[in-house]
Amino acid sequence: MSEPAPPEGESFPRTRARRPALWLLLVPAVLYCLAPLVANSIEPRVLGVPFLLVWVIGATVLSPLVIWLAARLDPAFRSGALEPLPADDDPPPDGAAPHDGEGPGAGAAGGAR
Repeated sequence: MSEPAPPEGESFPRTRARRPALWLLLVPAVLYCLAPLVANSIEPRVLGVPFLLVWVIGATVLSPLVIWLAARLDPAFRSGALEPLPADDDPPPDGAAPHDGEGPGAGAAGGAR
């Protein structure tokens, strides 16, 4: 699969193949997976709330912060590198018009006017 060409006069910043900051994205998954093993108890209660619920709420609050941190530490983000999707640059097949939001699969608003 070939990489898409950058816009005229621009070039995609190159980044290293290794992106260790992305390992941080495992933290939320591990927190949720460990909940039944580590926090599966009613006691102790924290502010009158069972510990399992406190664990899940804590993991839910911590997850976006970890995702934000992983994005900021990622060299691709810091260098301003684009992450193009090659499929977006492919022209439609012969005889097919680009999708204009009408027709089947356009949702409830795509019906009669």
